[in-house]
Amino acid sequence: MVTIPLDWALYQTYLAGELVHEIFMSTILHRPVKDMDLRLLDIDTCIALEQLANVMATAYSNTAHLKIDMKQEENLFSRFPPEEEYFLTTPSVVIDSSGRIIVWYLPGALTAMIMKDIHGATHSMSGPTGPTSIQVQMEWSPLVASIYPLHGFSKEESFPNLDLEDGFSPEVSVTLKGDAGCNITTSLQRSGIIVSAALQVMHPDLYLAGMETQVRLGKWAAIYELDKMHHHLQCWTSVFNVVSVICNRQTPPHRDPKCRLAAFDIMMTTSIYHPVIMDFMNLGIKFLYDSGSMLASSCRLVRHYMNVEEGNRIVTVWYM
Repeated sequence: MVTIPLDWALYQTYLAGELVHEIFMSTILHRPVKDMDLRLLDIDTCIALEQLANVMATAYSNTAHLKIDMKQEENLFSRFPPEEEYFLTTPSVVIDSSGRIIVWYLPGALTAMIMKDIHGATHSMSGPTGPTSIQVQMEWSPLVASIYPLHGFSKEESFPNLDLEDGFSPEVSVTLKGDAGCNITTSLQRSGIIVSAALQVMHPDLYLAGMETQVRLGKWAAIYELDKMHHHLQCWTSVFNVVSVICNRQTPPHRDPKCRLAAFDIMMTTSIYHPVIMDFMNLGIKFLYDSGSMLASSCRLVRHYMNVEEGNRIVTVWYM
C-alpha cells in the first residue's frame, strides 16, 4: 500500500477504513474488536463509522440471490424482465449466480451528523452552481453539481510518464474554485471518510487503487507546483475522485456508461421526503430508499431510477 503523508486528510480515511473493517469482521466472526489508535478521528466520526460497520454486518447476513452473472453484461440486458423480483427494506447484499456481491443496500447507514454535513456542503454550492439556489425554508430548486479535486485523468494512465508537455493537464473542478471551494471540500470531508471506509469492506482492491491514485496525483501536483490542486488533494478525504450532488432531480431509468464496469459507485440520500422506491429494473430489485440510506452497485450495469414527488431530497453519488 502507498505511504500516506500524516498531514493529509486521507490518512484519517485510512484509519477510518481500518476501524470499519475491524468492527465489521469482529461482528460477523463473533470476536472482540482489537484496540486501535483513533486519536486523529473526532468522536462524531467514530460514532458514524461504528454505525456504518454495524449496518454493513447486518447486511452481510441478509442475502438475496440472483440467477444472473454480472460478468456477462450482454446477458444482463437480454434477460429482461428478470425471472424473480425482490423488494428489500432491511440492510442486505445482493449476490449474483457466481457468488459475487453486486449490491450493498444499507438503510440507516448515515448518522444525523453525516446528513448535516451533506446539507452544509449543498448550501456551500448555492453560489458556484449559478442561478439555481437553496431557499431559506429548505426548499431546493433542481440542482446537479459534480465536484472533483481534479479531472482529465483516467486510472489507466501510466504514472511514470505524466508530463504537462505530453498533454496531461488535469484541473480542479469549477465548483471548488473561488472562495467557497475550501468550504465545500471541508464540509465533504466527513462524508468522504464514511463512503471510503464503506468501500474498504465492499471492494478492497478498488479502495487501495483509489488511495494510491490520490496520493500519487498529489505528489505529481506538488512537483509541477500546482498549489491549488495540491491543496485540494491534501484536504480531500475520499478515495473516490468525483462526487455529484443532486437535489430534487427526476431520475428516469438510466445507466451510467462512463462508469467502470467492475467498480462500485456509492449513493447516499438525505433530507425530508415521503418514502420512495429505488428500482434496479434489470435486476428485478426494488429498495425502500429512505433518508440516511447508502446504496452501492455498478451503475454502468444497473438500470435504475427513482422519483420524489413531495419533500426535498439530496443524493450524493461517489464514483471514479
